[in-house]
Amino acid sequence: MAVSVTGLILCSAILCGLIWIILYHVKRLRMYKAAAKYPGPVAWPFLGNAYYFTGKNEDILNKIIKLMNTYPSPLRFWLGQRLFFAVYDAEEMKTVFLSPKTIEKEDLYKFARPWLGTGLFTAPASKWRVHRKLILPTFNQKILESFVEVFSAQSQIMVKNMEVEVDGEEFDIFNYISLCTLDIICETAMGVAVKAQTERNSRYVESAKRAFEVIFTRMFKIWLHPDIIFNHTQLGADQRTCVEYLHSLTNDVIQKKKQTFHPVNGKIANSEVVENQPNQRKAFLDLLMELSNNGTKFTDEELREEVDTMMIAGNDTTATVNCFALLMMANFPEIQDRVYQELYDIYGMDDPDDSPIKHEDLHRMEYLERVIKETLRLFPVGPILVRRVVDDLNIGTHTLPKGSSVVLGIFHVHRSEKYWPDPLKFDPDRFLPEEVAKRHPFAFTPFSAGPRNCLGLKYAMMAMKALLGTVLRRYIIKKDHMTPISEMKLKADVMLKPVEPIKFRIERRIPKIGCID
Repeated sequence: MAVSVTGLILCSAILCGLIWIILYHVKRLRMYKAAAKYPGPVAWPFLGNAYYFTGKNEDILNKIIKLMNTYPSPLRFWLGQRLFFAVYDAEEMKTVFLSPKTIEKEDLYKFARPWLGTGLFTAPASKWRVHRKLILPTFNQKILESFVEVFSAQSQIMVKNMEVEVDGEEFDIFNYISLCTLDIICETAMGVAVKAQTERNSRYVESAKRAFEVIFTRMFKIWLHPDIIFNHTQLGADQRTCVEYLHSLTNDVIQKKKQTFHPVNGKIANSEVVENQPNQRKAFLDLLMELSNNGTKFTDEELREEVDTMMIAGNDTTATVNCFALLMMANFPEIQDRVYQELYDIYGMDDPDDSPIKHEDLHRMEYLERVIKETLRLFPVGPILVRRVVDDLNIGTHTLPKGSSVVLGIFHVHRSEKYWPDPLKFDPDRFLPEEVAKRHPFAFTPFSAGPRNCLGLKYAMMAMKALLGTVLRRYIIKKDHMTPISEMKLKADVMLKPVEPIKFRIERRIPKIGCID
């Protein structure tokens, strides 16, 4: 009798399981039919195309690029049971960027939430709309201009630290730049001086780097998606260690700020901010705390999430782009000379120590800005972005079905001959106004686009101009052997990175009287 009851229970469980599977697939039948209309690699049962995205992070990026080079946009692929469409046509991307049906971030970004919580980068649309509207005023022009003093001062510290490399061998520039951008973002985002450059403290940089590696690896390895599996792996242990340290830094600053916060007037005691003195600075955290005092409450956790998001957006991204920009100018000395000529026209033979870069100088650095934009074209920090499709979306000749996700192939579009003649040539004059007018406006989207674009694009451009301008006023950058852009090995750790460290030599720049020939 016991055996028959056990058998009956087992049969019932199997039957319930089969019914659940059938109902699950019946509900998704419309999606399966839609997917069948699109080109893409052969998908395996259960795994989908997850088998394709194996190997190191550089291998995953190369395979994504290969798929986009093989199939027309949009292409279809599966990660397990999740359907993705990759879009890499500028007009189709415009539709995706601007549509309210694709404002939600894809669920893959939830793997960043142990670190970034639901700050602007990872927030669901409902929370993102509220917080973005509140945070937007903290990026107004006056506040950004007040930060240029920090950009310049920290860049001056960096170039002095680089003195030991003058007339030496090629060296890894990222170590210098990442500590500089960390000092910059800590002072502007949190209002504290961490002195990473002077004390050579790179733990934050290394922790953030490892956290991003873990997140990107987990995204494409579906067997690591369940928390119960991931948390018992070495990757899970690494992430916990990194996040614990990263959170400790911001939590400590928030608590110290709260202890000096006056709830009566909503100001930070002993702050560098003085009313009616526009040259005084307010840090991003100070402004968020003032917003909280004015009735819009950010919990301590929300404050940390937004500051953590701002920290990584202002540190790792700008550090990486600065490195790529300097590499391009080392590879192409004629372009470096044009940048220096522009700087010479602004500062003449003034010593950088006596005449640091000021905010009013930045708008005159037009060629340097074009160099930065051309760097961002070839090396976009976010090579791919992923959004969730919450309702059927017509993107022209195709309709992306509700419940799928869309991958925006920014890297592919930025290097497409369709929009960029001789796309692997480094040519800053592509960004002359008359050239920009000829191009599709969504052929260049290094800071995303549409309502969910990057809030810090002006901040980033100003910070990069100040840092690069400071370096080039002091040093000539040289490469022993130029590496063609087509041969540069890249990887993605959520953001685009070089596989090999970016290295070059420096020589002290001796200004010549008069113009450069």
